[in-house]
Amino acid sequence: MIIMNKIENIERINIKIADSFERIDSSLSEAKDITGLFEILFTGIEKEFEVPYVWLTLIDTTMTAPVIEAIKSSDILIDRLKVIKPELFNEILPAGLKPVLVNKDLQPYYKLLPSARKYFVKSLALVPFKIKEEIVGSWNNGDAYRNRYTPEMATDLLLKLAQSVSVRLTELVAAINNDKLAF
Repeated sequence: MIIMNKIENIERINIKIADSFERIDSSLSEAKDITGLFEILFTGIEKEFEVPYVWLTLIDTTMTAPVIEAIKSSDILIDRLKVIKPELFNEILPAGLKPVLVNKDLQPYYKLLPSARKYFVKSLALVPFKIKEEIVGSWNNGDAYRNRYTPEMATDLLLKLAQSVSVRLTELVAAINNDKLAF
């Protein structure tokens, strides 16, 4: 009976987590622009999961120029942005699009933190995303609780949400490029 209750509790928790991801995912389509996309994402992550630190790391390339410009225009996002060189990003997150969960040896990951804000983090979820087929950065969740994110946790739902962010971001960047071509 005790084992059955534990299994039922785990199933209930997993359903609640999946529902939270689904609510965030479905709200991404409401974004009218790049700024709105990341404001919706960050607000959703903070609200649904009570994550204390959420920020964006973008790779400094021509592909990310409109994204960086949009983020810098947002009062909500400007101090939650770190722009880094492609080589540094690839050195820190060489796993491609697979989310990385860490709670030990965090020093290398501090290079992803925004300069304008100091976060007291003991565990991190680093979630890469792309525009078209090019990885352009990561959205990052941090917590002062060491076991919030651990390497053995499943990342399927994070990966699925990152794919949705990537698709929507690609659409929004394409819309900007089409607007520029119209002139």
